[in-house]
Amino acid sequence: MSINSIQSMQSALTQGLESTISSTQDKSDQGFTAYLKNSFEDVNRSLATADKLATDLAVGKNENLHEAMISMEKAEASFKLLVQVRNRALEAYNEIMRMQV
Repeated sequence: MSINSIQSMQSALTQGLESTISSTQDKSDQGFTAYLKNSFEDVNRSLATADKLATDLAVGKNENLHEAMISMEKAEASFKLLVQVRNRALEAYNEIMRMQV
């Protein structure tokens, strides 16, 4: 791997980070429900991308193993985070329902 490809990867990551920060700032103006909906869509999109990269790798269209593995790990981490947020939201809901009025 040459230095140029590393620098291009670094610039791509920086641009992705900047777009993520700007989209997060846009989402902060919305309500909690809209934020959760957007989060579900983002996780679904990352899972679909990881699945497509894995399929392309298996078929032979893509020979970039590390890109596919990184995509799958990112999708798995975001899915686990989403599941934990869902679990905490359900725990909070159940706690509120157990409260006596």
